[in-house]
Amino acid sequence: MKKSLALVCTLSFFCFCAPKSEQVEKVMEDGVEVVLNRLEPYSIRGEPSTFTLGEEFSIDTEDEKIAELGLTDIGGYFDADSSGNVYLVNPKGDESVIFKFDRNGNFSHSFSRRGQGPGELQAPGFPSLHLAVDYKGNIAVSDFRNRKVSFFEKNGSFIKEVKIGSNIFDVIPLENGNYIALKSVSDPRSEYINQNPLTLFNSEFKEIKELDKQLVPNPIVGKKLKGIWYILSWIVSRGKIYTGFQERGYEILVYDLDGNLLQKIKKDYKPVPVPKEHKEIFMKTFEAPIFDSIRSKIYFPDSMPPFHAFFSDDEGRLFIMTYEKGPNPGEYIHDIFNPEGVFIGRKSLKAFYDEGGLYTKMKNGRLYCLNEKDSGFKKLTVYKVNWE
Repeated sequence: MKKSLALVCTLSFFCFCAPKSEQVEKVMEDGVEVVLNRLEPYSIRGEPSTFTLGEEFSIDTEDEKIAELGLTDIGGYFDADSSGNVYLVNPKGDESVIFKFDRNGNFSHSFSRRGQGPGELQAPGFPSLHLAVDYKGNIAVSDFRNRKVSFFEKNGSFIKEVKIGSNIFDVIPLENGNYIALKSVSDPRSEYINQNPLTLFNSEFKEIKELDKQLVPNPIVGKKLKGIWYILSWIVSRGKIYTGFQERGYEILVYDLDGNLLQKIKKDYKPVPVPKEHKEIFMKTFEAPIFDSIRSKIYFPDSMPPFHAFFSDDEGRLFIMTYEKGPNPGEYIHDIFNPEGVFIGRKSLKAFYDEGGLYTKMKNGRLYCLNEKDSGFKKLTVYKVNWE
């Protein structure tokens, strides 16, 4: 009896003293759940909120052994399969466009070549070519110039190709047979010179619906151009599509694979003043004489957008890169959200980013980061992720 009483008291003590999960504010808007995250992370009992990294290997294009393989550059699009094999786009490749390395960083083989025939890729240069490992483990490569998506097995064998429209790029096959991709829509007479919608297509590449849109004001017709990149960021993770547009604020839309809006994730944030280096880099892109009439229409806001871009892991967590600088050079703070859209932590990470987005992936318990070295060479570093 005394032992039983002692056990009950002990369990009661731990239950009373264990950290409790904090209540997260959620509301319904037009039948859609909206998660309202505050400025500080929530504490969710039993859920890890941060991680450490241990470097496993890197693929460095400045390394002579890598250069001898013919891999002298790494395009912005890369991916890894469920076994940890890494697939890279060689932007300067002719005979070898796609390179495969095993989970230990050892070169396996290369495949595809520049061309227009079956299994050939016309435009290896970024951003015309998009590579992704699909839900079957095949390598899907969308070729903007060739107007097709080519599918390869892990060993590089060509499977098939699917024809796409002339203005479609960044295609990802979905588990239900649909596709998601960006459409390039540009009209010099419109108030928005770029209206690139993120679009859902069926198996025959017929448009189902528009999920989001990148809108870039047109300074040619008198619109002021804000000195930001107007990035539309989107990913597919665990049967969901996540998308966010910088101009919409700190809001992420979550869809299922049929294009039904499931959830909105919102968060408070600290405004970050526009850094001097950002202004210099942005204006440098408009130095050419052709932009003489446009430069006067560019202005910089008081603060940067709430986030730059984001990526996910295969557990459904979301990692959103903010413009808050980390403790080390080149690092930025990333907000971490759990699969339910709850803000649970922050992590400072260094990764290569530009006006195209963020070149980082987390899969198989590993973080894959593409960086540009001071020498100008690209380096893909793979880290082991240890949650705590």
